[in-house]
Amino acid sequence: MKLDLYMQIKNHYETLIKTGVFKTGDMLPSLRTVAGELGVNPNTVEKAYQELMKDGLIEIIPKKGAFVKGFIHNPSEKLEAQLKVLLSELKNFKTKKEIIKLINELLEDSHD
Repeated sequence: MKLDLYMQIKNHYETLIKTGVFKTGDMLPSLRTVAGELGVNPNTVEKAYQELMKDGLIEIIPKKGAFVKGFIHNPSEKLEAQLKVLLSELKNFKTKKEIIKLINELLEDSHD
């Protein structure tokens, strides 16, 4: 199942925020910049940014831009959030069964 374009954009920026590429207070690229780079309508990017705002990851200040809000500081929670993002992206390429198999293989290979 392929995600809508705005959700792909949202997931991309969510990953960048949750992995620390964008930090608290950083400004995301403007709607027009992202739209131009991706060759999409600015409304598509705006919808992605709105979703990020609904999830509490960014704050949109009219005529100023979109800024990253504070995020998880607990290392365990941060890793879990990163894993969730990666798994959601992996769903674009693998079936649930394939993902579970991969996770089981990784867990079996780890030494507790």
